[in-house]
Amino acid sequence: MAGEIPHEWFRPERNEPILETVTATDLMGEELPEISWVVPKILTEGVTILAGKPKLGKSWMVLGLSLAVATGGVALGTDAVERGEVLYLALEDNRRRLRKRLGLLLAGRGASEGLHFRFDWPRADDGGVSALDSWLAEQPDCRLVVIDTLARFKPRDAGRRAQYDEDRDAVDPLGPVAAEHGVGIVLVHHLRETESDDPLDMITGSVGLTAGTDGALVLKRQRGRPDAFLHVDGRDIEQPTELALKFDQTAATWAIIGEADEYRMSERRRQILTVLADADGPLGPREIWEILADRLGANAPSEGAVREMLSQMVKAGQVKNLGRGAYVLPDRQNGSDNADILTKRETNVSLSGTSGHSRNGHNARGGGRGSGYPEGRLDGEEAKA
Repeated sequence: MAGEIPHEWFRPERNEPILETVTATDLMGEELPEISWVVPKILTEGVTILAGKPKLGKSWMVLGLSLAVATGGVALGTDAVERGEVLYLALEDNRRRLRKRLGLLLAGRGASEGLHFRFDWPRADDGGVSALDSWLAEQPDCRLVVIDTLARFKPRDAGRRAQYDEDRDAVDPLGPVAAEHGVGIVLVHHLRETESDDPLDMITGSVGLTAGTDGALVLKRQRGRPDAFLHVDGRDIEQPTELALKFDQTAATWAIIGEADEYRMSERRRQILTVLADADGPLGPREIWEILADRLGANAPSEGAVREMLSQMVKAGQVKNLGRGAYVLPDRQNGSDNADILTKRETNVSLSGTSGHSRNGHNARGGGRGSGYPEGRLDGEEAKA
């Protein structure tokens, strides 16, 4: 019949329930709870990866954070945190080593009953997630869970699936557990050896790890140095930030010392001041840059950055521009006037045919006798080579 509607056009009957949606109007009108911070501006409820290279202080950091939360103390030397129970899964430690570390952090204070340790735990695909869910159900006051390390908790690599899928399987089940119990779960992990402009690209594994977690903390530190940088990013972090940290070797504690950019700026200024303090005479921007490049290698600022820094330091009164691109410390005592200094500098350069790093038999790394340049100290601090 021409007017009949074809049977296949009819929508088949479905037994599945229709999923409810929320309108934009209703969403904007809802009163939602504020973000709950375990550590203000750094660690929220949810799942966060803390990644860094081996043996550079990750475990010291999470143990210090755990102690701060368990006692309601101060985290990273700056912010007081809300007290709560803490579960620390020390899956790569033993009792003796952890006791020694904890004793150093306590520094004679009594231990907290709110800090719980476990040295073994089932892997995620072997009951580990459900075991965590059950433990948290019995500890409603828990605020923080540390899994040190993720490699000892995630499912073993079967080698039959894409790494992205395996990484998502490792972290995805933890999100609902964190949300259900209102806790922050920190997964301690490693960084790749290769550097990257994007800190998140340095985390070992696929993007599935960062895609499946709520936040990421990347700890970058040069081996042997007390300072480090912590990149903070996450879904509830409005603007990714980078903080400068310092590790106190005696107390084994990390402390925030400021924004990374500001710290780098002040550190570079100190490096320039040290170069000028060690030199036998005035130096130009290129000479300063060459010395910094020799000392710092890939970590040295560019020549353009050195020139800009010198200009700012002249305005701040930290260095003095003698003219013709010659810089000295403002308190440098020298018997010659500026014109004599410049004449001697140009003579030394023309006779030697070099950029002037070495003058009168002395290298610019150390002050020569009679130069009037301080050899040992700079603004009350030991001058570092």
